[in-house]
Amino acid sequence: MTQPAFPRRGVLAPLAVVLVLGIGVPAAAEVTVSVREPLLLQVGERSLEIRVEPESISGAGLQLRRVENGLSGTLRGQPVELKWSEDGDITGRAAGESVDLTAVALTPRPGLRVLGWFGGDTAELTLTPTGILGSVGGCSYRLPMAGNRYSGWRTCDVTRGPPTPVTLRIPEELMQLGAAEEGALLALLLSDEALSPAPPTGETPGMGGAGTPSP
Repeated sequence: MTQPAFPRRGVLAPLAVVLVLGIGVPAAAEVTVSVREPLLLQVGERSLEIRVEPESISGAGLQLRRVENGLSGTLRGQPVELKWSEDGDITGRAAGESVDLTAVALTPRPGLRVLGWFGGDTAELTLTPTGILGSVGGCSYRLPMAGNRYSGWRTCDVTRGPPTPVTLRIPEELMQLGAAEEGALLALLLSDEALSPAPPTGETPGMGGAGTPSP
């Protein structure tokens, strides 16, 4: 199947005819999420569906209100209070962790880079139409675009088990988010606060077969 052209707005995933996930990338990197269908994040055997509505972002264990230049609510029963500036600086707290991030649009090519700190761990995520690469919340991701979704591996510290397969799927009907909101939501979803690694199975998956994204 031929991959569709990447739209001017939206970062994460080109799907179907106009599909692109962007967790916030203006003209070059802005997250887009379906209004009707949920965004799906699957880590091992665990999954999380997220719905982005005009006034809220919600899913199992996640209840956020979209306020002016920020998000407010709870993640896994713990408070989330995030604010961002026009320059893409994201600050606040999420699930007991301090957050100090910056969302930077890649130019001239489409994409988004999120840099800074999530809790006590450095964060550096790069999103492009071809893949997601980097780390946040103590977990590293290598998710090339495969078909109509990002699919690859997540590796956390050894105490949390072996590398785990990860899939991030974005639906076709999309609503665009601003760059900072996109970066904040991506960091929340891929941090270890949203979905902890699946229990160890006794087998360590290989890291090959999916290719390497080229942000």
